[in-house]
Amino acid sequence: MNLNLKGKRAIVTGGSRGIGKAVIDNFVDAGMKIATCARGQASIDASLSHWNAKGENVLAQPLDVTDESAFTAWFENAVESLGGLDVLVSNVSTRIESQGIERWKQTFEVDLLQHIRATELAIPHLKKGSQPAIVYVASIASVMTANMPSEVEYGTMKAALVSYATQLANQLGQFNIRVNLVSPGPIHHDQGFWEVVKQKQPDLYQRAEAISVFNRLGKPKEVADSITFLSSPMASNITAVNLRVDGGAIKTVNF
Repeated sequence: MNLNLKGKRAIVTGGSRGIGKAVIDNFVDAGMKIATCARGQASIDASLSHWNAKGENVLAQPLDVTDESAFTAWFENAVESLGGLDVLVSNVSTRIESQGIERWKQTFEVDLLQHIRATELAIPHLKKGSQPAIVYVASIASVMTANMPSEVEYGTMKAALVSYATQLANQLGQFNIRVNLVSPGPIHHDQGFWEVVKQKQPDLYQRAEAISVFNRLGKPKEVADSITFLSSPMASNITAVNLRVDGGAIKTVNF
């Protein structure tokens, strides 16, 4: 299926590995113009080598998205370099090491506020874009009441993100800007969180596998394919949707 993405301009945050990298792989294959940022020069260099081998020039820069001034400067420069903006995929997340109230503050900054910051920067450009779309990466942790202790704050912020995005879809429809989310279940990728769990806590890994009806963890590309579709003109009448990509992990009727 041709998703009619060729030539469209996209910013993907957190694009050097995992779901973000898989999204960019799809966008590159679709002939899009892309800018991304992520922590760590090494992971960006490795990803750039991969994309350059395909003959595509992806704009990529190491960046801490919680640094407001640096992120704002990068974002505006990226839009200028791309010649505009049609798609925003807001994907960045990270594991927080601190505890207590500080953990809540840092999780708020990373898993909610930075999505809002990227959105506020993107909206003026998306209003001038072609069939514009925003896709957020949320999580099934947003609806789970039995999250791991390390995901209590994370799930809370992802729930807030779902609420924010759904309200935003209603506000931005008048500008033909579509706003959707994907909520992955546990996703396994090399050097990712669940790879570490598999090595150090195999019993926990097996319990995570068991919540899927397929008895396995998801793959980055499975999430990326959903994001790619929602970013495309082929999803032109889809907005305010939170698409679970979790292998049936959440056992509720999803009306």
